[in-house]
Amino acid sequence: MDGLADKVSAFVAGSDFDGLPPEVVAAAKAAFLDCVGVALAGSEEESARICGALARQESRVAEATAIGQGFRTSATLAALCNGTSAHALDYDHSYLMGQPTAGLIPAVLTMGEASGASGRDVLAAYVAGFEVVSRLAHSMPQLSTHGHWHATSSFGTVGAAACCARLAGLDAGATRNALGIAASMASGMVWNFATMTKPLHSGLAAQNGVLAARLAAQGFTSSPATLEEGKGLFDCFGRGLECDASPFESLGRGFDLTGMGVSIKPYPCGGLTHAAVDAVLELRQEGLRPDQVDSMRVGVTAQVFDRIMNALPANGIQSKFSMPYILARALADGALVLDTFTDEAAADPAIRGIAASIVMELDNGLVETADGARPADVTVRLKDGGELRRRVDHSRGRPERPLTAAELRDKFDTCASRALDPERVGQVADLIDALEGVENIRELCELLGGSK
Repeated sequence: MDGLADKVSAFVAGSDFDGLPPEVVAAAKAAFLDCVGVALAGSEEESARICGALARQESRVAEATAIGQGFRTSATLAALCNGTSAHALDYDHSYLMGQPTAGLIPAVLTMGEASGASGRDVLAAYVAGFEVVSRLAHSMPQLSTHGHWHATSSFGTVGAAACCARLAGLDAGATRNALGIAASMASGMVWNFATMTKPLHSGLAAQNGVLAARLAAQGFTSSPATLEEGKGLFDCFGRGLECDASPFESLGRGFDLTGMGVSIKPYPCGGLTHAAVDAVLELRQEGLRPDQVDSMRVGVTAQVFDRIMNALPANGIQSKFSMPYILARALADGALVLDTFTDEAAADPAIRGIAASIVMELDNGLVETADGARPADVTVRLKDGGELRRRVDHSRGRPERPLTAAELRDKFDTCASRALDPERVGQVADLIDALEGVENIRELCELLGGSK
């Protein structure tokens, strides 16, 4: 698709809050509430703390807040910390390509704080970046499944650059340069799942977005064809994959943020497991208990079978990607919470004993849908010889089964309270709810620094 970079750049440069429908603004604010809450909770994780320690060492200026860590640093290092925090718990919301917002909103908050942007500006910037990432995801749907690139970083870097270019007030030409610079920064392998490097991917996306926009603002150049079909990003990342840039034809004429919607996670673990979790929780609500179970088989799609790679986890991070552990916890506890995925919890011998009877298998009859739904089929063999079965096609939190506003707020309060005192938790939620009226985003960012 010739002229794609020009089209994308013109859209980003021309995006404006006044052009956003009310439902898009509402969806963007819900995304902010979810992401900020998860980032506050994630700021307590070791991966985020390591980034924070690095930022403290390297900082020369104090222009942006490290969420939940009580200090300010350079915009690029703050973006790295905040993006990593947003993905550290794997509790951030999902979309077709993964978790785009984990890099986008940290980039928007960081760049917005450094420049003194308004709430209207940061909302418009986030929506612009999300729409760019969405089109990239639809243009290359096999990037993760067959290409093994983690789109949260590879596509998220380009989206974060779009956000930051919008906040920097770059014209279309400079925005095109920012996107080209970001395309060369794009990276992220799925084989780093279940390690600290997975959340680092979103930290790098946010950091790269800030850096690309700042370089472009100073006249730094890139190729004008880095987003063209058959060249640049498509050619480098999509070798042998299905690539089609036609989804960009709708850019500016509709909003994928509400058209397909994001999936807000009800459980703080790999989203690929959530359909199976729902199945087990439903069976538990109907009376199933661990002492009744002889064995459990979980049929999953190819991507789930490929990505959820841990059988019995060695630590808390791995437990988020262990189907046997996750389902054992769901069956035993009736809920999955933040403390489900600590090193201590993962070592619980009783839970590991239940997990040893659970097997995940590839079921070729289960097919991922075009919008990213991944069904799961759970069969439980009982000690009395009976059998229970439950299939879930759409997991809770997806657009087909969205969380309520009360559930979203409860999730935010639980996450944010790990880093903020109760008064600040309420103040942050209130500011995000009225974000379009905030004159300077620094008001919000100051509260996000942490108060514990």
